[in-house]
Amino acid sequence: MKGAIGYLRVSTKEQGRSGLGLEAQRFEINRFGARENFSVTAWHQDIQTGGGADALLLRPGLAQALKEARRLRYPLIVSRLDRLSRNLHFISGLMEHRVHFIVAELGQDRDHFTLHIWASMAEQERKLIGERVKAAHAIAKARGVKFGQAARSKAEQRRCSRLGNEAKSRAALERAEIFRPHIEWALRQPGLNGRPISLERAAGILNARRIPSPKGGRWGGEQVKRLGNRLRLRHPPAGKAKRFAKPPHRRKRWVME
Repeated sequence: MKGAIGYLRVSTKEQGRSGLGLEAQRFEINRFGARENFSVTAWHQDIQTGGGADALLLRPGLAQALKEARRLRYPLIVSRLDRLSRNLHFISGLMEHRVHFIVAELGQDRDHFTLHIWASMAEQERKLIGERVKAAHAIAKARGVKFGQAARSKAEQRRCSRLGNEAKSRAALERAEIFRPHIEWALRQPGLNGRPISLERAAGILNARRIPSPKGGRWGGEQVKRLGNRLRLRHPPAGKAKRFAKPPHRRKRWVME
């Protein structure tokens, strides 16, 4: 009996939680394997849409399945072609790179011409599904049906907004922490005439060291200031002279001669 790698995919989290779609695909692949003398040695799955040419970035299960199939020189078996992808360009790329995959629904020996036709049909079906969903949403909105956040209560919207802002703040702080050693080092450098270093000069030092900014470009004084504030680094302002109290004003006395 020949070895093979099984791959399963559903589009929504509800389908993934129910397990019905995944179990049906697993049953079809096992039935095909028993008929064609294949034994599935490993299973991989994703809960992700089948559209897009960047499937390997969005679906780690598929990437791992293809990697394992290449390493073991096993075929990758899916129940239907649209479970692999609904994107013609992606399917064509697999065929051009001679990735051996088998569609249980179509049988073991299918030429590239037939697979191209089925891939085109899968891509067209994806477009039709999108159009039907958009039309249904437009009709529902015209009837006053609300979707997404608008369908939630005001309190729930405020809670979701608060959680989203907290998540953004945590993510921003985590990105800033990566640059903490660089910012602290730059702000510790001496400034002009023994004063604290200016933010612009600190940015210039970072650029001279060829340290990329968080966006991959050059540093600026304002960017150093924002990251420093986010990291709660206390840096005294540079270039400000000490203020001394003005002497009291003395009136001139006129002496009569």
